[in-house]
Amino acid sequence: MVECASPGPDRGPLLLTGRDRQGQRIARTAASVAVATFVVLGGYGIHHATALSVGSAGIGKFAAIDHIIFVVMETHAFDNYFGRYCQVTGPVCPNTSIGIPAGTCVPKDPVHPLNGCIRPYNFTSANLVTGSPPHDWPSSHAAYANGSMNGWYHAENMGRTPFGTYNGSVLPVYWDMAQKFGLGDNFFSSTLTYSLPNHWYIIAGDTPAIIHKGNLNNFNIFQKHRYLDQANATPTIEQELARHTNVTWTYYDWNLRNYSSAISSTVTNTPGSAYGIWNPLAAKHQSYAHPQHFAPIPTFFSDLNHTLPNISWIIPPANLSDHPPHNLTFGENFLASVVNGVERSSYWNSTAIFVTWDDYGGFYDHVAPPQVDGYGLSFRVPLLVISPWTPAGYVGNGQLSFDSILHFQEWRFGLGCLTSRDCNATMPVGFFDFSIHRAPVPFSSAQSAEYPYAAPRDQQPFIENPADFSPEYNVSLAELD
Repeated sequence: MVECASPGPDRGPLLLTGRDRQGQRIARTAASVAVATFVVLGGYGIHHATALSVGSAGIGKFAAIDHIIFVVMETHAFDNYFGRYCQVTGPVCPNTSIGIPAGTCVPKDPVHPLNGCIRPYNFTSANLVTGSPPHDWPSSHAAYANGSMNGWYHAENMGRTPFGTYNGSVLPVYWDMAQKFGLGDNFFSSTLTYSLPNHWYIIAGDTPAIIHKGNLNNFNIFQKHRYLDQANATPTIEQELARHTNVTWTYYDWNLRNYSSAISSTVTNTPGSAYGIWNPLAAKHQSYAHPQHFAPIPTFFSDLNHTLPNISWIIPPANLSDHPPHNLTFGENFLASVVNGVERSSYWNSTAIFVTWDDYGGFYDHVAPPQVDGYGLSFRVPLLVISPWTPAGYVGNGQLSFDSILHFQEWRFGLGCLTSRDCNATMPVGFFDFSIHRAPVPFSSAQSAEYPYAAPRDQQPFIENPADFSPEYNVSLAELD
């Protein structure tokens, strides 16, 4: 374990877009006092200042957040979902976001510009994408093209599909959540590759070396066993939590089997397998010593009526995850049911919900990710922040990543930190203003006239019965990445 150098608050805008970013300037001062590390945050939330420490006793008003829920959806870039969102201020857009610049046209062949280019265009339906664009190590780096961001067409090899975008008429629930709470428009996935390494960064700030560039889906049995060895040697927040038994936690995905059964089930992305690409903790022997911390999705809704853990991760099954080719309506319905469930429970007044997508999924984003080491950061993905203290329509454009959420979890509950990634990651504190307290805002498929960009549309009814959230993956998509 490494002691955090400082909480690393959200330091405000890296790019200004014409709006007033009051309270986003943050002065960082670090000094060791006994075992605590302090920073001064000038204007966390909107306009407050206080001294915060790594230990929970000194976190000030952030002690109001007693429950952190992190929902991890699947494979969509920021521009793909929110590249058209609030490009100018107006009645429903108090802040603008860093969306697709006007005139953007991505070359088909950067070496031969006369071969033409592709302009991002609007998808007209939530289920138009019939395949999953490539988003592994080779395709990610080919698209990134050493920062020029002009290698997308050949990297994805799916014609115009990777350049499609959604707007509020197709994704009204996600856009409504952004409008009624907060959106991060400078939030990056952690490593330039597919799901599994990014899920590792979510819980470890690191990943086993063998999967940095290699895809577990393509591994032979010897490589998979090497992955298990490295997974068991990689420290995670699970070790930190084991030392802090007063902090409760649950990973909502599936029940764990015994470890010998889990490692013998070598098909990836299958419930019960140690090789699940959305559940890295399933690869660690330590997890099986306390299986009560791993539960299927319906248990989350039950826990809202009983005892919600301090830290929750929610990993939806494939058909509710937004992973192509699933209809995105199902993912919207799932997330709305999670948020509505929290809002209807006694936990609303003490909970912060973070929602992201685990990687870019092969979909175009125009912002070149900062490179912090040899593996990331990767392309932008959306970040939704929902809490009683998040101002409506807030857009945070301080640089954040998956490591930022891990750092925030560790810092809030005094867990320490693991690697240079999470220890130094900027935290998403700018999304919270403790001078306000928001009432619950229920979400449904029918959008009100207050949000004209999110026009009503026909879609499947919301799944309100938690028993309907099956923890089983669609077997035809067992090799999703």
